[in-house]
Amino acid sequence: MRIALSLTVASLKMYFRNRQAIFFSLFIPLLIMVIFGLLDFDRFSGADVGIVDQAQNEASAAVILQLTDRPDELVDVEIGSLAKETERLTDGEIDAMFVIPAGFAEPGGPVTVSATTDERSPQRAALAVALLGQILGDLERQADSPPEVPNPGVADGPAKVGTIFLSTLEGDDRSYTAFLVPGIVAMSIMQLGIFGVVFALVQFRQQGVLRRLKAAPVNPAQFLFAQISTRLTISVLQTLILLVAGMILFDLAVGDGSVVSWLLVIALAVFGGILFVTMGLAISGVARTEEVAAPVTNLVSMPMMFLSGVFFPLDALPGVVTVVTQFLPLTFLADAIRAVVTDGAGITDIWSELAGLAAWSALVFAAATRLFRWE
Repeated sequence: MRIALSLTVASLKMYFRNRQAIFFSLFIPLLIMVIFGLLDFDRFSGADVGIVDQAQNEASAAVILQLTDRPDELVDVEIGSLAKETERLTDGEIDAMFVIPAGFAEPGGPVTVSATTDERSPQRAALAVALLGQILGDLERQADSPPEVPNPGVADGPAKVGTIFLSTLEGDDRSYTAFLVPGIVAMSIMQLGIFGVVFALVQFRQQGVLRRLKAAPVNPAQFLFAQISTRLTISVLQTLILLVAGMILFDLAVGDGSVVSWLLVIALAVFGGILFVTMGLAISGVARTEEVAAPVTNLVSMPMMFLSGVFFPLDALPGVVTVVTQFLPLTFLADAIRAVVTDGAGITDIWSELAGLAAWSALVFAAATRLFRWE
């Protein structure tokens, strides 16, 4: 055990003295996260709105029709109960909730539509409220008698059809950066495990290092233990650095801020690191030279990078593609880390993702055992 630990320490020193390795494993994922985070694709997306129709009359139907039947696709509307839409707004799944009260625009009935927005997405929420005000204004102008208040977007004074009473709350973070950072963490774990192991072992094999281990007093298993321990240690450090950077740059919250959430993320980094390091061992058994290792490694990693929900949600992909990509190992890892970071999920909440990672680990371990060669 002492030899294995000594080899691990030596391997870590070699890694941190290699500036290129640090650049590609730490700086590149951080750079990608910053670039995509600054682009902020949320600014270019429409608003998600939940509508609670308590009136169920012609006036409320006209308002809903005007919101849903829009060719510009500026809003995505879903109708539900007050409890359901309030929960969705609190969870950060929608940007605004409109409540049309019972008896809306009927004689003697209420004329005010309540609009509650999430202050974490002010641009999309403002867009939704502005569209609602425009619709109410159009309906006012179509009415037989003009309203007493010339500006229908203000919540004071009586109106023929309705006015807006605006309030805000702070929902859970569902911004693009909250989605992106856990995905980048999972991607970096995959790249470190696959690329780091494949190219290191291919180089050691070509230099004859692995062959010399058979004549050395060092057990080959101890050498492999040191290599795997090094990658797992770096994987944990990489995860912590990226999450802290997300907190500083994008105001990311890791779960509920408790130690348990951080420990669970670290455990997932280790679990995912074991899976992808083992996958790297399997690939290194197939790719015996650096010329073969590069295309084979990219063939395995590139589809997962772009089809596992790292940069964009899986529901943005075609349905047929999603059926396959939801079972990719990187998808399970990204979903598990994202659930812990954005939702504060516990082990019982991510059991399906853990089961998927365990199944892939068993499959890849069997492949690595069969394919890996020392020479």
